[in-house]
Amino acid sequence: MASGSKRTTMKYIYNLPYREYYMLCRYLNADDTWEDVAGNWMNMDVLTIMDLRRQKNPAEYVLNLWGHENHTIVELFVIFHKMKFYEPMKLLQPYVSPKYHYLLHDVEKCLQKSTYKKPEPDRYSKDMKIGEQNCNWKQPAVSDLIKLLSETSTKKDHCMKNKVMLQVPVIEVPQPQSDSNNLNVVSPKATPLHDLSIVNQITNTSKKNNNVLFTKNEITLPQATYEELVVATDMWSIQNVLSKGSFSTVYKVFINYKLNVLGQWKNTAVAIKRMAPRNPSSDQYLRTEIQQSFTEIKILNSRPHENILPLYAYSLDGETPCLIYQLMQNGSLDDALRLRGNSEPLSWLQRHEIAVGTARGLQYLHTIGDRPLIHGDIKSSNILLNRNLEPRLGDFGLAREGPEKADMLVSKILGTKPYLPDDYLTDRRLSTKIDTYSFGIVLYELATGLLAYDNSRPQHKFLKEFVKNFNKDDQAQIMDKKAGTEMKSIFINFILLGNWCTNKLPKDRPEMEPVFRKLNNL
Repeated sequence: MASGSKRTTMKYIYNLPYREYYMLCRYLNADDTWEDVAGNWMNMDVLTIMDLRRQKNPAEYVLNLWGHENHTIVELFVIFHKMKFYEPMKLLQPYVSPKYHYLLHDVEKCLQKSTYKKPEPDRYSKDMKIGEQNCNWKQPAVSDLIKLLSETSTKKDHCMKNKVMLQVPVIEVPQPQSDSNNLNVVSPKATPLHDLSIVNQITNTSKKNNNVLFTKNEITLPQATYEELVVATDMWSIQNVLSKGSFSTVYKVFINYKLNVLGQWKNTAVAIKRMAPRNPSSDQYLRTEIQQSFTEIKILNSRPHENILPLYAYSLDGETPCLIYQLMQNGSLDDALRLRGNSEPLSWLQRHEIAVGTARGLQYLHTIGDRPLIHGDIKSSNILLNRNLEPRLGDFGLAREGPEKADMLVSKILGTKPYLPDDYLTDRRLSTKIDTYSFGIVLYELATGLLAYDNSRPQHKFLKEFVKNFNKDDQAQIMDKKAGTEMKSIFINFILLGNWCTNKLPKDRPEMEPVFRKLNNL
């Protein structure tokens, strides 16, 4: 019962377990079914689909792209229902709330009655969407089944040329082999990123445009070979996966004590972030990956700090870019608050020190340069803890330089919705106050031990709404009891500072420097 409950709490496509994700890709790749799903049901434009046809595993890219928009497993389940696509529905059934299981039974009855031919989607009728707020888009709250797919645009496909396929979540899905059922398949030899002219183009463009990328002469970090990283991770074994983020998979080093083989990179405990393997013949994807890697290298190489994750080296000579970091033995703050890995509960004093260190790192990023560096994705899973539970800010894939004063308009909203303020989601005005707001949500997490977004809460699924639903006299009810009773007054301080940081209007939120001083002086 507990296992089934855990399954149905998996909300997003990228939460699917490895095996199910792999099998789903196989179903969609068969007979090019992915094209029907992408074009007719996910409303992807023609240029995107033409690009995907050149990929060895196009279904993976379709799911990654849709997953990046935080579409849910249930939404995919409903799409398959409309297609009468039984096999993937059966695969997803354990991860869908029982109230939607009748859709699978409908398909079963249909298949039993007659031979089925896939229906063409009605481009002019209103489709139905699941009544759960999508965590990447602002939507009105609705109940049960509501609009699943937006009405198909009547504009021609060429009007969507500028649709960007950047920063998709990565879940390792190997190519199926006819002679093996092994899910842990890796290519025997890496295909190098040998076309360094692309690197030159990117670095020259970045210098011309004065953006956050760097020229090759500015690289002071050592380079590692891709092959030695393959060895260090036991050929990218899924057993060595530490986490899967929006754009990459992070591996720990492989150590085989029985064979006396030390897989650590240079005898140093590290974590290796590997970007998604792409088709080297596709310059677009290659440029995207290198740009994302360069952005993170530039930031971590130019702004070292005791509360920023140390970057040791990088690799660009293999089939995909890789970054090598110091290993954080205690995982993320999110891991610690959820007691993953049999970790001990954090005390109030430990939580306070984590908050202080995180605020110190953020105010440093905002003030060290001529222009503030906005992290853009502050959340508990991006705050990493070392052996001594000291926090390090990680994952700078969404970081952007902000304006010298006030804010600026951006064309694309990046980040995780439960940690983003409404004014940013609606007006797209980027400023340091975005990080301040996100930090306020982290303070709520530290105080309550609750998720920033929890669909199982009957009301107030967003943590900010949940916390502010309790008045001052009742707030003790939401205190995280796992933190103990010693120094529990820190709980109130977290709530008060969280309220300050998450004010509705940006002008009413503080900069991170006074937030750090407040925390440090408590």
